Amino acid sequence: MNFNYASSGHHSIPERRRAERRVSPDLTAYHWTASYPKQEIVRDISATGVFLETRERWVPGDVISLTLQRRGPLEGNFERRVAVQARAVRWSEDGIGLSFVLPAGMDLRLWQSPLKSAAEQTDPEDVLREFRVANVLGFVQRISPQASDRVRQLLREGLSNYRVASAIEIALKAERILSFGANADLMRAPARLVERILEDGSWADADATQQLWAGLLATSCTPSGRDETNLTFVGLLSQLTAAHLRILTAACTKAAKFVSGVERLSSRPIRLHAADLSRITGSRDLLRAHRDLEHLCDLGLLTMTVRSATFSELEGTEIAPTSLGLQLYARCNGHRGSTQDFYGVPTGSLPDELGHSPILADQRPDR
Repeated sequence: MNFNYASSGHHSIPERRRAERRVSPDLTAYHWTASYPKQEIVRDISATGVFLETRERWVPGDVISLTLQRRGPLEGNFERRVAVQARAVRWSEDGIGLSFVLPAGMDLRLWQSPLKSAAEQTDPEDVLREFRVANVLGFVQRISPQASDRVRQLLREGLSNYRVASAIEIALKAERILSFGANADLMRAPARLVERILEDGSWADADATQQLWAGLLATSCTPSGRDETNLTFVGLLSQLTAAHLRILTAACTKAAKFVSGVERLSSRPIRLHAADLSRITGSRDLLRAHRDLEHLCDLGLLTMTVRSATFSELEGTEIAPTSLGLQLYARCNGHRGSTQDFYGVPTGSLPDELGHSPILADQRPDR
C-alpha cells in the first residue's frame, strides 16, 4: 500500500496511495525489538503495504522485517506465517504506514480472485496464501525465468486449491534447501524441469513426500541451468505413493552399501518380516504392501526375494535398493554430488559374506 502524506502532523515520504486497502480481521504482524518478538495489530493491508496500530515510530525510509500471521502467539510453523520486508512511509498518532519491499518477480495480487467473495479474500489464511504464491513466483523467476508464465498460470488458475498448496510447499522447501548451499543466488534450472516438478509434485499431500519433491527441485538447479538429468527421476517419483516412498526410504537408509563398479553403488539385502513391513508402510494390509514392493521392483528401484507368500514371522522378504533407487533417494534429499559421498561409503568397500542385513529391533525405520 502507498500512503498519503499531506495530513498535518504526519511524518512521511511523499507517495501516492494506489492499491486498494482492506481490513483483514485477525491478521497481525510481528517484529523484533531487541531479541523479543512484538505483536502489532494490522489495521489494513493492500498489495503494496500495510498500516500497523503501534507506538513504534520508525524513521520514514527505515526497512523493517515483519512476520505476518493470524493473531496469536508467534507461529513456529512456516506454513502459517510469511516474512516480508517493509519500508516506513509515514506515521501518525494511531500507528505507522509501511510500504512492502518486494523481491524482483514477486507478483502479489490481493483481492483479485474472481472466485471468492470480499470477505473470503480478507481472511488471514487467504492473505498469507497470496503472499506465499507471490514468494514462489519470485523464486521461480530467479531460478528459471522461462518457467515463470507457466508456473503463474498453474498457481493462479490451473490447479485446485489443495494442489496449489502442495506446489507452494515444494517450491518454498526447495528455496530453503538451496539457501544452505554455495552461490544459491546463481543457481538456475531448466524450465521444463521446474514446471514438471511443481505440476506433478502438486499431487503430494504428505509433508515427507513434498520434501522429496523439493529436494529434486533443488538438485535441478546448477550454475549452468542446463542439466536435465533429473527428468528421469521426476518420471520415477511421479509413480510413487507415500507408502512406496516409505519402503524405499527404509531400504536406502538401512541397507549396507558397497562400491560394485566405477562410480556404481550397490547394497546388501535387508530382511523384512510381516511386522517390519507393517511398521514401515503404516498398514496391516500385507497383500497391498507386497504389491507396493513389486511396483518398486518393476520401476527398477528395488530387488526382492520372496521367501514366504504369507510374510510369516519366521520367514520374510529380502529387499535391496538398486543403484537407480539409491541415486533417486540421494537426489530427492538435495544431494547432487557423488552418490557414494551421500551415503558415506568408502572407496573399495565390498559386501561381506552374509549376503543380507537383517533389520534389528533398534534399526527399524519407525524408530
